Amino acid sequence: MSKSKVTLEDIASLLNVSKNTVSKALRGAPGVSDELRNKICNLATELNYKKTQKNNLNLTQNVTLLCRKTFLIDETFWAKVLYGITSYASKNNVKLNIINIDENKEDKSDALSSILSNDIDGIIIAGTISDNFLKKIKNSRIPFIVIDHYSEEIECDYINTSNQSGIYQLVKHLYNKGHKKIGFISNYITAHSFEERLDAFKKYMNHFNLPVNEEYLWLEAQYIETNYLKNNILSTINNDNFPTAWICVNDNTALTFIKALNEIGLKVPEDVSVVGFDNISISNFSELTTINIPKEIMGQKALEQLIYRIKNPGSPFIDIRLSISIIERNSVKNLD
Repeated sequence: MSKSKVTLEDIASLLNVSKNTVSKALRGAPGVSDELRNKICNLATELNYKKTQKNNLNLTQNVTLLCRKTFLIDETFWAKVLYGITSYASKNNVKLNIINIDENKEDKSDALSSILSNDIDGIIIAGTISDNFLKKIKNSRIPFIVIDHYSEEIECDYINTSNQSGIYQLVKHLYNKGHKKIGFISNYITAHSFEERLDAFKKYMNHFNLPVNEEYLWLEAQYIETNYLKNNILSTINNDNFPTAWICVNDNTALTFIKALNEIGLKVPEDVSVVGFDNISISNFSELTTINIPKEIMGQKALEQLIYRIKNPGSPFIDIRLSISIIERNSVKNLD
């Protein structure tokens, strides 16, 4: 074997380990035991292995974005987050690889095998993911960060939005407009952010001494299907305690609710006031009052922190909560 032509593959083959393991050992990256790292480094020295620019940590980072299918097909929220990630990557010598995760296979024993076979410096987890899958990533010792999700079980870096602050602003806005009967609509998708918003709704309704009527906590709405909402509206609209205003867990749910109201002859805000959360592009055209989330900044901050984590594996983990603000449009009626 010619010394001048020794490659990572050569070293990996001689030690019966993966190319990725050799690369991490030579770069000083986490995920390799001290014993194995010493073996790899000693063999590389014996074979006169020469690092190339591709192996230089200061030049290129190889980052994998892991997400469920909904991330890639969502053209409203996640598209902006992804733009923030890719924009930051292009300016900071980061090679980004996007891998779609099958939700039904997350807990399979081989769920990570094909992913970890690549030369990965760090991983971004986008959106909801199972605790078991997160534990597998944690055990791989590859640096990672989670966006728009949180697990009490896993210690790592997180980037989220201040969901409590957003709901507080919405409840306060409706309260100041004279609304005392307020409902809450979530949807069938399980997400940590949605759970936080529901909990915050109950908390801040109590803060303003407003009653939380369980009859008007609708938690199984669909993004596209309006029948669930129409049936709920028609069966309760004549009750004296029917809410004058509704907080929806996100803009997609709010827009579906408005569609359901319109189909049965009710207008927003003349008959019912509606607010959303996320400030997706179509919300502006729909005159929907909502909470603005800095989606591109969320993506940028995630990759920025991941690069820091790769270079500083021993630093304390962080939980960033991005500030958000209310966007007042014309979907709320003033009752005062």
